[in-house]
Amino acid sequence: MASQTPPADGASQPPTPGEGAGELRRPRALRISFCALVVLLAAFQFSENTADPDLWGHIVFGQQMLQTGAIPRAEIYSWTAQGQPWINHEWLSEIVLGGAHAWLGGSGVLLLKMGVGLLTFALCLRLGGAGAAWPAGFITWAFGALAVVEISYGFAPRPQIFTALGLALELMLLRRIHAGSFLYALALPVLFLFWINAHGGALAGFGLLGLAAAATTAQVLWPLISRRQPPAGPDQSPDLPLARSRTALVLWLALGGVAAALFCTPWKAEMLRWLIVSVLWMRPEIQEWNPTPLGWDHTAFFVLIVLGILAWTCSRRQRAWWELAACAAFALLGLRSVRNAPLFSLVALALAPPHLADVLARFRRFFARWEMRASNPALRDAAGALCAAGMVGVAVSMFTLHKEHPLTMEAPRSRYPVGAVDFLLNNQLRGRMLAFFDWGEMVIFEAPGCSPSMDGRLDECYSRELIAAHWNFYNGAPFDQKLLNPDQADLALLPGNLAGAGELARRPGWKAVYFDDTAVILARDAGRFPKLQKLNLPVAGPAGAARGRARFPDRNPRWRTNESGADPNHLAMTNRL
Repeated sequence: MASQTPPADGASQPPTPGEGAGELRRPRALRISFCALVVLLAAFQFSENTADPDLWGHIVFGQQMLQTGAIPRAEIYSWTAQGQPWINHEWLSEIVLGGAHAWLGGSGVLLLKMGVGLLTFALCLRLGGAGAAWPAGFITWAFGALAVVEISYGFAPRPQIFTALGLALELMLLRRIHAGSFLYALALPVLFLFWINAHGGALAGFGLLGLAAAATTAQVLWPLISRRQPPAGPDQSPDLPLARSRTALVLWLALGGVAAALFCTPWKAEMLRWLIVSVLWMRPEIQEWNPTPLGWDHTAFFVLIVLGILAWTCSRRQRAWWELAACAAFALLGLRSVRNAPLFSLVALALAPPHLADVLARFRRFFARWEMRASNPALRDAAGALCAAGMVGVAVSMFTLHKEHPLTMEAPRSRYPVGAVDFLLNNQLRGRMLAFFDWGEMVIFEAPGCSPSMDGRLDECYSRELIAAHWNFYNGAPFDQKLLNPDQADLALLPGNLAGAGELARRPGWKAVYFDDTAVILARDAGRFPKLQKLNLPVAGPAGAARGRARFPDRNPRWRTNESGADPNHLAMTNRL
């Protein structure tokens, strides 16, 4: 039997079983804590419950379709475009939003947007971390923590959330197809069949598919044209060129099927014609259509661009041209328009992390000292404690930060005319209304007795000339009164600091009847309204009319009023009680 020699003095002792298990548990616990923190951060970002200006309209239109079983083709809500064609490219999304609101009120809308947001984020996070072991997995999760800040910017409760989900699903299918699972191409036309009826952002998805097909084809043809063979890499097989040729063919065939699916809407070719014209129409008056400004609000977007450039230029991994082209194209779209910045963040999260992880591994020797320090058990324990504290802070913030009713949607009183609408309903003011476009759909929902002159649907049903007349009217500039005649309106609901509100107040017959720090209501021939005759006009709103956040109504005053026989204005008031 061999004798055992005791270790010399000063030699390292093997860890006891308990000590070894503890050392192994530390990194695993830290990983779990960090990933949980990122998930909680995502939930916090998607739990933002401020109502979008169009949310009121989406609910009304969706519930109207649920009630009637028909998709309206002509405008019925405004007085300036009554009977004009209405191309509602979001009808399927509105049915979903209207159904969620009919089921659980504002809470249903919040749960829907959170669920779609978390699913979209999870899909892109999974794509970005596919096959990545730790510490490469840490890069993906850290990248995701940064990306979700910008992604959530595009997750107001509106149909655009379904474009984000559609884009994530398309990226997943494209990855499967490029991996040789060609049957997944059959799912692309099905995806676009739903997507094109949910939101016009399906055009971006179609562009991505065309770009993927073209880039993959180019990657096949380039060695033949240049007569240069691509450098061999550890992840490149001899059969790769043939596989890419088959992939390119499958993508072009799928593109044909998707193109056919885009015609499967109630408006067929007219929908596509309108979408293309609408996308090319610049809207400088609307912030989200302007270039993304370099500032604190979109810091994450610009950091992601820098990291993306670093990943694609310095990585040693074999580059798929379609992935590089997708990141570049969506970065340009994000720079051109604020509304596209979240889409780039999704694409970057799905495609860039493997290359960024390789860049960091390539230059790992420069961080060796920091890596050694990070392996210190005390530092790991401290990092775990920080993650735990962060989770508590994020969880508490989810229910408290800038929120008064965290379990439902809210309307900030400084942004929306909550007090003014209450005044309308209390005094039974009805008629044609000159409305600020961001408040038009709130009027449609809250005050069924009032028909607005314009709302956020813009060129879906209003002519470009009528829209331009409204912009000029708002700014106090001369406008075409054959298109927008104030003397054909009965009421006006406008921001109090709008130049057009002052001009209208000086117009003969018009008078301010209510004002607060957010909005002013004007009436033409105010004596025609019985309840106004008893008031000392103009009425000043309460001191807190522009402070705080109002709970989003849980019932639509128009919903099933025909069956119940209830007064829509009474229902709108009880929504607030």
